Amino acid sequence: MLKGIIEVIIFDVDGTLSEEVSWLKLTHGLGASVEKHSQVFADFKAGKLSYSKAKKRLIKIWQSTGKTNKNFMEHMFESWKLKPDAQETIDYLKNASYKLCLISGAVDLYVQVVARKLGIKDWYANTTLVWDNNGNLVDVHYHADQAQKKLDHFHEYNEKFGIDKKKCAVIGDGDSDIVLFRELPYGIAVNKKPYPELEQLAYRSVHQLSDLRELF
Repeated sequence: MLKGIIEVIIFDVDGTLSEEVSWLKLTHGLGASVEKHSQVFADFKAGKLSYSKAKKRLIKIWQSTGKTNKNFMEHMFESWKLKPDAQETIDYLKNASYKLCLISGAVDLYVQVVARKLGIKDWYANTTLVWDNNGNLVDVHYHADQAQKKLDHFHEYNEKFGIDKKKCAVIGDGDSDIVLFRELPYGIAVNKKPYPELEQLAYRSVHQLSDLRELF
């Protein structure tokens, strides 16, 4: 049990509070090709495409649908469902007086929507969408080292509130959470099949979010 030990809980979003990878779901929701998106990402990771070229190709894939408007995308994000036990788990933790924060590799507009849905004030996103004066997408600022960027966000959050990291827990499921699991003493892996290395680093593993009640 972590009651009386933990004061702050950091949550990942994709695969942790939601079932899906929001990047691919965004592409599908816009009506663009998920296959082309996946190929661009694979080529970028393999070093076949530079960051600049990969970003331009992805933006072009999205813009080809004519739906890359901030209002459209925000409404789309609002319609997406989180895990069935996400809201009740977050409500339980808030009622138990834990301080909650989201740190996600997803795009900022989506993380903002998730935070608003769950009533979580503090959130950080690794990717920033850039809009023109008419609310149309014109650029994307993405960080290749997602895990390190999450740690940078945690340090920013920590500096802002003066948090003792020994009293922090992090909830995640993927490779981008590894650095935080190494940094913080209480990493909790969620899902039946979390990222293998993450599971090895984890203080505990749980199959579903509602299982967190047994720990906190």
